[in-house]
Amino acid sequence: LTEISKAQNANSLNIFASENSNITDIDDIIKYVHKSSELKTCIFYDFEQYLQNVEENQKAFIETTSLIFAEPFDILNELKNRNLAHRLSLFIFFWNATHLPKSRHRFAEPFRLVFVIRPRLDVLRVYYNQATPNNRGELKLVNWYDANSLGLFKVPLLPSPKDVYRNFEGRVLSIPIIHSPPWHFVKYNSYSESNSSSNDNNSWNKKLTTFDVTGGRDYHLLKLIAKKMNFNINYVDPLERTQGSTVSEADTDNLTFSGALGKIQRREADLLLGDVGITFERKKAVEFSFFTLVDSGAFVTHSPRKLSEAFALIRPFRKEVWPFLILTVAISGPAFYYIIALPYWWQDSTFKIRNCLLRKNNKKTKKKKRPTLQKDLFFDEAYLKEMRYGIPNVHQMNRKLIHRKAIPKHLFEKCFWFTVTLFLKQSCNVPCEGMRAKFLSTILWLAATYVLADVYSAQLTSQLASPAREPPINTLQRLETAMLRKGYQLYVERQSSSLSILENSTAIFNRLYKLMKHQTNGLENTRGYLVSTVEEGIRLIKQESTKAMLGGRETLYFNMKRYGTQNFQLSEKLYTRYSAVAVQTGCPFLESLNVVLMYLFEGGILEKMTNAEYERMIQMNQNEESLRTNPVENNHQQQRPVEPKLQPINLRLLQGAFFALAFGYLLAGISLLVEKQSEVRLLTDGKIKVKRLGKIVKSKFGLAFK
Repeated sequence: LTEISKAQNANSLNIFASENSNITDIDDIIKYVHKSSELKTCIFYDFEQYLQNVEENQKAFIETTSLIFAEPFDILNELKNRNLAHRLSLFIFFWNATHLPKSRHRFAEPFRLVFVIRPRLDVLRVYYNQATPNNRGELKLVNWYDANSLGLFKVPLLPSPKDVYRNFEGRVLSIPIIHSPPWHFVKYNSYSESNSSSNDNNSWNKKLTTFDVTGGRDYHLLKLIAKKMNFNINYVDPLERTQGSTVSEADTDNLTFSGALGKIQRREADLLLGDVGITFERKKAVEFSFFTLVDSGAFVTHSPRKLSEAFALIRPFRKEVWPFLILTVAISGPAFYYIIALPYWWQDSTFKIRNCLLRKNNKKTKKKKRPTLQKDLFFDEAYLKEMRYGIPNVHQMNRKLIHRKAIPKHLFEKCFWFTVTLFLKQSCNVPCEGMRAKFLSTILWLAATYVLADVYSAQLTSQLASPAREPPINTLQRLETAMLRKGYQLYVERQSSSLSILENSTAIFNRLYKLMKHQTNGLENTRGYLVSTVEEGIRLIKQESTKAMLGGRETLYFNMKRYGTQNFQLSEKLYTRYSAVAVQTGCPFLESLNVVLMYLFEGGILEKMTNAEYERMIQMNQNEESLRTNPVENNHQQQRPVEPKLQPINLRLLQGAFFALAFGYLLAGISLLVEKQSEVRLLTDGKIKVKRLGKIVKSKFGLAFK
């Protein structure tokens, strides 16, 4: 027994001995084990403690080799009830039997059972239930020990599961199938069977459903794996026709699933291949292989609608830019006026100071007498008048010099309207002469022409060439805003991994899930945010623009191609999700399946099969569309992809300019009415004042006459 335990190449050995076991023999085994090897041993006499140790090792994914000195039947029943059958746990039974047990129905997978019997003295035979891949629970002789000759026949003790399950030898695997494009395409056919009899109690009517798997990426992938591993496929239609979700969450450690995953969990099916997302809850019920698809979570909405062309003139700039642009135009006029009028204001203050000084000097000159000037010098008045060139006297000359230049009339209005017309690229004249006005008007003209006008014209041209659309809803924040303000409804496939993410997430996913709970779909006793398939959700989005669908990005993208990518808007990547093959817990051929999948992934075959399925489905849709539109013509010529026709510019695209012109006429008319009304008021006020003045004059003249 020591040689058999060492030949398994295990790191540790758990020994369970029942109450009827010989303690002396067990002590001898432990001595031999520690003497001849470094194998760690742990002995249990309490069956409950032993089961707890096996369960803890399985949860930690630690391989366990157990040597059990007891009859296998009661122990196997307890292991099965506790769901401890796993490929990581090897149970070696030795109870001093001379022949194998007759009842073998309890030896099927995923149990790894070794029975050591002693047909005669010093000879042990080793029987193994997974020596063949047929899963019939057959015990095959894989090794033996003869103390009189060579000892153990071969090392290692048991054949490797990778070698055993490399070839399934035509074994039939039960696989649930679900219609989920592009992974599986399933066509369901319903028919009824009835049996009528004279006695009403014996009559019955039964509705039956058959299905045919017509294609899909995973359909072809499964055929390739079956050919490589040599097994046959038996498709099973699950009752709910869904992947499955948790039925009850009372016990989080022992979750029960429905649908196809429920069949895998109850060991009614062998594996499930499709868009099966890996989640924490699902890994408690089933195991997953190497991933078959690396995908991202996303959601789909309707394509953004075209915006009205009436507001095309204001779309070249964003709404945050227009207030600053209007403020710039409004401030440019007063700034232009301020720079032109500033020298006049400065001269006004300077002239006041000079006038004060001149007045003081004039007063001083009047007080002073100038006798010396009159006595010593003589001036000819005729000569002086001739030399003054028409200037009457010095006083008038001083008045001309001191008189300041006044600001031109209506300069502010002229500056304001000059800047407005300049920014609108209209012809205009500089309201004032001078270098300052010309230099500033040149700067404003450069800013209005080469900065604002060119950018605006380029943006407007692109807007007219490609009509503007609504901002796309491509983030979770925008989707939440649309659900709150615009009445959007978010859908998810029932019993899918995306639904599990919504139910177990926090933050914005949790808020979206709460909003989804308030949705209704018009059906009783159903949750209004669930759809049967992703294809159904895509059809809802195509029919109504306020719908959204959450799911895998690859699945959504494929269905978008089926119904036309121009009708949908795909969001950014939300999270990374992995899809894999779901198998039973403790599945013995998981390692062999992983080897095949890794070869397919490294060789790029998985990606090639996915792209080929996309192209095949698109070609199929084009053929169906061509047959539906013109079946007679398309029998003779191949249908070409439909391209959007180029359309010339029409008045509808330019209606914004006409609206702006109408608004300008309306504003001008209102201004004209206001001016006329103000003039009428001024005239009436002037007539009233004249009448009052006439009455006052008449009264005064009357009094004076009297």
